[in-house]
Amino acid sequence: MANKIGTSMINSAITGIVLLVILFKMYAALVPEAQTAGDELNAAGVPLGTLFTSNGIVFLIIMAALIFVVVRSFLGKK
Repeated sequence: MANKIGTSMINSAITGIVLLVILFKMYAALVPEAQTAGDELNAAGVPLGTLFTSNGIVFLIIMAALIFVVVRSFLGKK
């Protein structure tokens, strides 16, 4: 039987899009707060505080992990 678009496929696509939007909205709200806290932590003189600054490696890893999770979830499991 040919691949047909059914209601279950449409429901899962809509759910996936909504969850993706919610994920990015949460990320956009929480990351600037965390970056500000990292800058304050670095200004306080905490050892290895530079890792948590706005342009530190921790936020680069978080961004890469977000892209990895999104791509992996839309590719599906094999």
